[in-house]
Amino acid sequence: MIESLTGYGSSEKGIFRVEAKSLNHRFLEINIKLPIILSRYEIEIKNLIKQRFQRGKIDVTVSINQKEKTGKIYLNKNLALQLYSAFIDLKKELSILGSIDISMFSNFKELFIYEEEEPDLDTLLSTVLEAVESLHQMRIREGEIIKKSLLDILSEMEKNLIKLERLVDISYNSYINTLKNRVKEIISHNNLDENRIFEQIIVIAQRADIKEEVDRLKSHIIQFKEILNMGGIIGKKLDFLLQEINRETNTILAKTEDFQAKTLSLEIKTQTERLKEQIQNIQ
Repeated sequence: MIESLTGYGSSEKGIFRVEAKSLNHRFLEINIKLPIILSRYEIEIKNLIKQRFQRGKIDVTVSINQKEKTGKIYLNKNLALQLYSAFIDLKKELSILGSIDISMFSNFKELFIYEEEEPDLDTLLSTVLEAVESLHQMRIREGEIIKKSLLDILSEMEKNLIKLERLVDISYNSYINTLKNRVKEIISHNNLDENRIFEQIIVIAQRADIKEEVDRLKSHIIQFKEILNMGGIIGKKLDFLLQEINRETNTILAKTEDFQAKTLSLEIKTQTERLKEQIQNIQ
């Protein structure tokens, strides 16, 4: 199977919510956003991601559900005693009537210390793994869609290549005959050595022979399909093959004078560009 470089996954467990998304990138780039209390786990989370992916820009965001968050509240007893003493002194000094009760302390938030409960690392990593696996599965699904598209384009390319292959001998012989007829006209007016000139014609015509390039194109397409069916990390391999296919096509365009051969070669070149666009998005 092959993987797309784009996808999205998420998971939610306990107080944790994790979102993971992937975008196209030549290499593996991992960006992680964590609440401050979880920042010390960044390296462990990165290592989990590296085990799963080799290419792509991976963004992982971890958040904590504040409603589910738990912790402990402690009373700052020393501050409470100081406040109580201050209230007593104030009551005496200003002759304030009434009693000092608990409601008088309610506006002093400094009296209460909230300490968050230590996050459960196992739950955190489990949530990250689930989100990453969800992302991975989406990348696989997208990869299969891309694979089908690649195979469709390859099928079109093969059809054009079959047509081009049929033209090889016809184009070559037509080119030689055209040269011969032209040279005969020249010889008839200049008394030149016919045999020697025909030898030169063969040399020139051989330079215009595209059979070797067509054979190499066939070989590259076979390799492309084999690698595609093999799956795995294949983006760079396929990109190299497309460079070779493009090179052979350009050579054919430069060598042949046949209009049909040029037209088919241009179509193959266009299909090569379409393949290149698609493989930029696979691992």
